[in-house]
Amino acid sequence: MLKNKKWYKKALAILEITLGVFLLDLGFFFFYTPANLVTGGGMGIALIVNEAFGIPSSIFMYAFNIITLFLGLFLIGKGFFLKTIYASLLSPTLLLVLEKTCNPDFFYNNITEGKLIICALCGAVLAALGLGLCFRNNGCTGGMDVIQKILCKYFHMPLSKTMYLTDWIVVIIGGFGFKGAFSYNIEHVVYGVIAVILTGYIVDNISMNAKSRRTAYIITTKPDLVKEMIFKEIERGVTLVDCKGGYTGDDKTLVICTLDKDESYKLADFIKEIDNNAFTFMSTTREVVGYYGDSEIK
Repeated sequence: MLKNKKWYKKALAILEITLGVFLLDLGFFFFYTPANLVTGGGMGIALIVNEAFGIPSSIFMYAFNIITLFLGLFLIGKGFFLKTIYASLLSPTLLLVLEKTCNPDFFYNNITEGKLIICALCGAVLAALGLGLCFRNNGCTGGMDVIQKILCKYFHMPLSKTMYLTDWIVVIIGGFGFKGAFSYNIEHVVYGVIAVILTGYIVDNISMNAKSRRTAYIITTKPDLVKEMIFKEIERGVTLVDCKGGYTGDDKTLVICTLDKDESYKLADFIKEIDNNAFTFMSTTREVVGYYGDSEIK
């Protein structure tokens, strides 16, 4: 039973990563490419290379991802390589299929006004949804993500800073014109930066808030009744901690319970019925993984 559950979770994770990569490619192909919006990452470099040398984005992404994959293998380790290889090869493959079967201007030509802002917003939302699905399953799309991981490991930089640093460098370079006379398109750079910021915000909320919960801290003189109520009514585990009132010096118990947001409202009502003098406060827990007491946090 447990083995089947593990296989189910692995299959679900692979499915979500596949969907995430597909959404990422859709945003790039149908919105960033026709608008020539460089928004950082390996795909941003692919747009620059395509404009400068005419190399299809999918072909460049194959080469770029394979090179960075082996960099990750030697500089980060085999475990990272194995986790990254699937999405790294899937992304350019799906992109190649889109290039062979679809017209990238399909949506772009039907936008009458505000083409750049609409492409920046739609592309950012699709890319962020895709990246969020990958990150919440510990997946990595390869390419620039590998470079960012290497910077984190060897230069001790926070991942958020490496992401913005590498993306903004690519966006700034993308503002240069690579055909004809020298030019710099500041409008495209501004919209590229907006897309990068929006993508980062949505990714953070998808990959982190998807696992967020509430943690209740209940200081009570009736811990057994509170504990039994949580077991019976909320069906969650608890942790009991002995504590003492700072003013009264009375011995009390701190009951800690992590639960879903909707369950926190029911808990507050139940506590009032059991111990009206209990001191209760709740906090938002950004991420919960694993087992808590007898209940699995899913």
